[in-house]
Amino acid sequence: MTSKPGRFEIQKAVYLLRKLGYPAAARLSYNMYLNGPYSPDLAELYYALGDAGLRSASPAADLSPSTLDTVASAMARGPEFLEGLTTVVDGVTSRGDVQTALAWAKSIKPHLSEPTWKEVRAFLSSHKELIGHT
Repeated sequence: MTSKPGRFEIQKAVYLLRKLGYPAAARLSYNMYLNGPYSPDLAELYYALGDAGLRSASPAADLSPSTLDTVASAMARGPEFLEGLTTVVDGVTSRGDVQTALAWAKSIKPHLSEPTWKEVRAFLSSHKELIGHT
């Protein structure tokens, strides 16, 4: 947990799991923060575990292959994409639809590039399950 990129990735991966309906992740609350959705509850957990505890933790056995594929595919696209994706997904919850959420996300994240927004839009059109859970 000494690495900001590592903490960022954990926050985004668990947020996506929450949006995909994974029960353990659903218990965490998230707020909009500088780099998108952020859970202070999750931060407490990973700081308590520390790097050694996180490395020795066993993966969740009850994750479906499609859930793992969706999260892995998003994670592989890098931090700018993850920030944009999770911000838009969060925006859908409060704004109702992808187009409105995308416009809102662009307004609060002007540093993200247009190709990133295009990739986020395409990803969500092929991964509608991310906007189907609360």
